[in-house]
Amino acid sequence: MKKGNSGLGLFLFSILLGLAGGSVSDAAYPERPIEIIVPFGVGGGSDTAVRAVAEGLKPLLKAPLLITNMPGGGATKGMLHVSMQPADGYTVLAVTTSHLIDAVKPKTRAHLLRDFDPLMRIQWDTTTVFVSGDSKFKTLAELVDWGKKNPRQLKFAGTSPGGWSEIQTVAFFKKLGVEVTFMPFDSGAEIKAAILGGHIHGALEELAETLPLAKAGKLKALCVIMEKRHPAVPEVPCSTELGVDYTHGLMRAWAVKKGTPPDRVRYLHDVIKKSLDTPVYQKFIQDSYLTARPGYMGPEETRKFWEDQVKFFGQMLKDLGYVK
Repeated sequence: MKKGNSGLGLFLFSILLGLAGGSVSDAAYPERPIEIIVPFGVGGGSDTAVRAVAEGLKPLLKAPLLITNMPGGGATKGMLHVSMQPADGYTVLAVTTSHLIDAVKPKTRAHLLRDFDPLMRIQWDTTTVFVSGDSKFKTLAELVDWGKKNPRQLKFAGTSPGGWSEIQTVAFFKKLGVEVTFMPFDSGAEIKAAILGGHIHGALEELAETLPLAKAGKLKALCVIMEKRHPAVPEVPCSTELGVDYTHGLMRAWAVKKGTPPDRVRYLHDVIKKSLDTPVYQKFIQDSYLTARPGYMGPEETRKFWEDQVKFFGQMLKDLGYVK
């Protein structure tokens, strides 16, 4: 009899718990390690950004935090991996603009807008137009004038043909009425060597990656692509100031698989948001020149931002002939 009553009690308890919208595991979440999948190699911009957030996040979590680098497929290997995991809040994807571009392409096995829910946008980086320090072009206007007079002779480099680097380069110069030739390289180091060697005219790069060479006089910034001048290079004009209606930059965000319980999404959002205010992360964004414009967006704002960016990249990929 006692055994039967015990079973009935557990049954009633489970019903009440279900009506309350929770479960034993929900109450304990997170009860095991949370894994962040970085779809790039160790040491790159996305990797260092994730690790900076993680340093501030670890003391705030109730469970260990693991970071796994999973490069490959233009950032799609890591995205596909997360899409195949349970929607339980224990696997988080570090998202970049590369995933937004991939969302435009047909036959993608994992789709950012379809298969994921954003936790937040974390960073909104600034791209800068760089040329050699001894370049004959002293201003963006001089560069554009030469480019218009010499169609497709202006050579600008990047690391991802058909991806972020090429789209950013071609889209920016298209706004200026210039047909530019995109030159793909394997690494940022190779690009800088090619600029310094006079093999190409320049590149559109994130500010933190090129500022040390600019301060040494080896590279020269002609324009920062944003709404206002960047405090790290106050002498360099911004794109809107020069009459260029273009302010796109590299985005970094975090997301979970669609279907993750809302309470776990809220927990992850709230604890990650707190980590952005920690001294270790604040120092990172100061050192990386990421404070010029707000990076944070909440989940709903981030999804709207993603949708708008996917539309933009869709048109650009059509113009480039990568999609029909």
